[in-house]
Amino acid sequence: MCPPFTPTQVAAYPCAMACKLPRIAAPLLLVAFAAGCPGKNGGPPQHYDDPRAMIEVFEDPQRDAWQQPDRVVDALPAPSKAATIADIGAGSGYFTRRLALMVPEGRVYAVDVDGEFEDYLLEQREEWGTPNIEPHLAHYDDPMLPQGGLDLVFSANTYAYIRSRVPYFTRVRSALKADGRLVLLDFRPDATPPDGIAPAPQHRIGAEAAKRELTEAGFVVESEETFLPHQWFLVLRPSN
Repeated sequence: MCPPFTPTQVAAYPCAMACKLPRIAAPLLLVAFAAGCPGKNGGPPQHYDDPRAMIEVFEDPQRDAWQQPDRVVDALPAPSKAATIADIGAGSGYFTRRLALMVPEGRVYAVDVDGEFEDYLLEQREEWGTPNIEPHLAHYDDPMLPQGGLDLVFSANTYAYIRSRVPYFTRVRSALKADGRLVLLDFRPDATPPDGIAPAPQHRIGAEAAKRELTEAGFVVESEETFLPHQWFLVLRPSN
């Protein structure tokens, strides 16, 4: 049974039934950043009842003010126009479409566990002018990305929802090319983002904890951006 939620939380993250399983299909994709019921043992929520209803939350125009998506994309390692990118926790494609515009001759895998997002992305990608977006589904514990095939893996607001992060990002590392990069954004425990958009502070992962886990997974921090008001922002490369 779901615990009580505030009206804001109910509107933003409808509660999922504990027995409900995500639709798993096709070759690749992962976990969305917002959710419904708490996970096992009081962990953070990991799924929601109506993913289609979440699209309005993800695409709220007010998000641009604090998420600063264009500035985030400008701060990324510049890939070639034919690069291959994965956006883990792509959701409605808020960042995916911006990444796709960076690589008009390449492709962007929109990674998520919910087929409803796949349907939405397929409906919207032509209108966005980004036919190079390829929605795919993955497991919660495995991104199922092609080995050594990616120039960039990007993920925003998803890190805290991944349970076994070291083995998960070890798999991500194996999916990157030798000169590939991993870029992660997530909410700081001490931040005060808009209501309903982030997990509770006790369920967030701080930047220093993330760095320790990612070092164990085989990454080295290359740079760190500090301009986002509520989130840490790491650029990492595979260690030798």
